[in-house]
Amino acid sequence: MENNIQSSGFVIQPRLQFESLRDQMIYQYLMGKANYKKLESISIGQTIIILSELEKETGWTRRMIKLSLDRLVDHGHIQQETLTQKRGILITVVNYEDYQKLDSYKKKNQKNVQENEHPMNNQSTSDEHEDVQESEAETPCDSKDEDVSENQDVQGDEHPMNNQSTSNVQENEQLISITAFITSLNSINSNKTLKQYVDQANVKNMNLSSTEDIETFVDFALRTNSFPDGTSKKILINYFDTIRLTRSTCRISAKVLAGVIEKMGKYSANQINYALWTHCEKHDDKREAYTLGILRQTKEPEARRGLMLLKNKNGGVEDAAAVGTSTPRNDAIQSKIDAANERRKRIAGIESDRDIDVPF
Repeated sequence: MENNIQSSGFVIQPRLQFESLRDQMIYQYLMGKANYKKLESISIGQTIIILSELEKETGWTRRMIKLSLDRLVDHGHIQQETLTQKRGILITVVNYEDYQKLDSYKKKNQKNVQENEHPMNNQSTSDEHEDVQESEAETPCDSKDEDVSENQDVQGDEHPMNNQSTSNVQENEQLISITAFITSLNSINSNKTLKQYVDQANVKNMNLSSTEDIETFVDFALRTNSFPDGTSKKILINYFDTIRLTRSTCRISAKVLAGVIEKMGKYSANQINYALWTHCEKHDDKREAYTLGILRQTKEPEARRGLMLLKNKNGGVEDAAAVGTSTPRNDAIQSKIDAANERRKRIAGIESDRDIDVPF
């Protein structure tokens, strides 16, 4: 029986290297939308996009889309030109016509056949290689942990005693996800850390694959006092969701996040809020190791100043207001008052803690 495909045509998508999954998805979208024949105002391989429409359709912010477009330009994949009178952005896919010719790939066919003869040269291996190249100087968590649950399944199937000999209760526990496990907890042990909870969770799926999963995990982390008081919940959710999207699978292991959170524990709320906000604002294509680098290089006063700058830049959004930090100006005034009071107490021999007004 014939399988008639209902389509207006087709487009060849070349296998190229991209810095992030979002870059790849936007490029493939542009490739599919590009004109295959010349029109009056648009040439072959060109298309016009409206950022506001793309933002609405994808759920990505305008800034995130613009960053991906800029990276595609830097890598020579596209060219872009902002049109006048708010008509959008003219995108030109570089080498579009060559990519759509099968003859352009003939020279690579023999190499591809040879590579396919080796099982280690499949696409999944390529993806792992890309992950290694994208990793930063310091990798706090092994990316393989994100598939640890799947590895456990394979090991479990190799041993018959791990199947029918286990009780129904244990099997049910292993089938639930980490978020379901978290939701099922009625109380929190104050002597138990987030990492201990995650390590001891007897569940099959350790991966967080949606914004809702991230929200559940952040709520649980805050309940276990994994962050200092004043750490913004909204910034945490936005940050961990951003980190999740740096993975090619758009999912991240709870064990990986627990390890990252443990490393953040020695920093203040201001430092954490500033580092996470800065990462999402300027480096959303990078992984968590980059954030830890920001934390190491940011002192408390600099974090407070940076938070105020971010707040002012973003028009006083709620994330900045939720930080719970006083402004550098107020800190300076309070320090000045305290120093003046101490001097007056020493001079006057005052030993009480009575407040002394300091005129300014």
